[in-house]
Amino acid sequence: MKISNFNKKLIYLSLTYLLFLFRNFSNLKCDDFNNFNFDEISFDDLEKIETKGNGEDLKKSIVNVIEKIETPLWKKTKQPKGRDILYLLPHKLTAIEYGGFIVNIFFNYTNKMCFSPNETLKLSENEAAFQALIEELNNTVSNKQSSSLIPLFKKLTIQERKAGTLLQAGFITGAYTFQLNTSLQISERNFWLNKKDRDQIKNMFESSGSLFDEKELYKIKYGLGNTRIKIGMNTLNTSSIQLDIGIETILPTSQVSYIKDKDKINLEDLENSVTYLLNSIRDNLINPNLGNNGHYGIGCYIETKISLFHNLITLWNRISFDNLFSSKEDRLILSKQTLPKPIDLPYNFLKNNFTKIIKQYIFPPPYTLDVKPGGIINFVLNTTFNINKKWSIGIGYDFYSQQKECFDKIYNFDDDINTLRIQDAASNNIVQHKIFTETNYIKKQHRWNLNLGFGGDYTISAKEIGHDWTIFLRIGASF
Repeated sequence: MKISNFNKKLIYLSLTYLLFLFRNFSNLKCDDFNNFNFDEISFDDLEKIETKGNGEDLKKSIVNVIEKIETPLWKKTKQPKGRDILYLLPHKLTAIEYGGFIVNIFFNYTNKMCFSPNETLKLSENEAAFQALIEELNNTVSNKQSSSLIPLFKKLTIQERKAGTLLQAGFITGAYTFQLNTSLQISERNFWLNKKDRDQIKNMFESSGSLFDEKELYKIKYGLGNTRIKIGMNTLNTSSIQLDIGIETILPTSQVSYIKDKDKINLEDLENSVTYLLNSIRDNLINPNLGNNGHYGIGCYIETKISLFHNLITLWNRISFDNLFSSKEDRLILSKQTLPKPIDLPYNFLKNNFTKIIKQYIFPPPYTLDVKPGGIINFVLNTTFNINKKWSIGIGYDFYSQQKECFDKIYNFDDDINTLRIQDAASNNIVQHKIFTETNYIKKQHRWNLNLGFGGDYTISAKEIGHDWTIFLRIGASF
């Protein structure tokens, strides 16, 4: 990155984060996951930019952009959601009947998460402000080129990839079943534009001698996922029907892999907080999640198995409800609009109310608060065709629904919670419908059975969550 091409003003103008994204699209190669560098992502280069100097001149430069804002830049500030791996695979259909373990090696891909600039930001209403932001660069791009940046930015999407192993282990004693589900994962999220649009932006900036680091456009996390512990009881067991009921608990073991940013934000001291501001915006959008953000849960389930036509067809069914408890999370939240739109305000008023305007119109600061995620309902129905005593092929339907989030106490905020745009930072009710298929092979050994299988799922409909698909391989042993 050629820092010399930046003006001191840029570090402050980057509060909107959008221009920083423009500047980094040029080398993005998100469609080739194997080429990603797994190094930790940082904004160290930005910290090298000299930000000291005439504070009044710098603030004046920012105000020159703010005074063109028509309406708050953000429509919503909630993070795009994906499924916890504990609910991702139809692994509950391979319930251990005698004891043993199963390892699922999986890859999950969300081509387009529930995010788009038009849905999240008010680009059209504030085009003049974005143009002014671009013009603050030192002749980085021409006026003709800058006019094409916003249409390209509107095409931006977010992708997510997950890979790892999901372990299912358990044993049976009498009528009782004890099971453990946990995972090791690597997860990646990235901003994405197609190759044609990336090349257009790349040529635009390379013509002025600017180079950019694509590592700022993706983030990778790896470690332990959440853990589910199940205790069940067999209440009905005949030659053709089996019915199990039980309770389960969710342990947020993914938090072992979570590293909290120790920096603090101070909008009154932008010189020392700008890096944290930029990280907060980026991480809110593309920070992968290996679990459920640290929430304990407890629930119940019912599993049934029905054999038809002398075991030629087996119907598997599972329905569960898990209640997730409140836990602390960091969220970006704008203040409610109490000041008139900046375009109608005099310059001196803008300068004297700079922090309030930033928090109401431009930048959603991070707050630590209690989040109640709501309960999760998961229903799975599978029909398995047993070709012989070794092979079986199954097809099924998977329904997932999570209740709307609720926010409680805010820990780093002294004013009334009603002064914040809470609803714009909370996730609404999530619904996802999937179909899946799996093929299993059982090879009988002397005192145990070898289980081999493969399969996949595909989203057919979703609301407030991405359309993803999964493939997996399965190996295990039952005793």
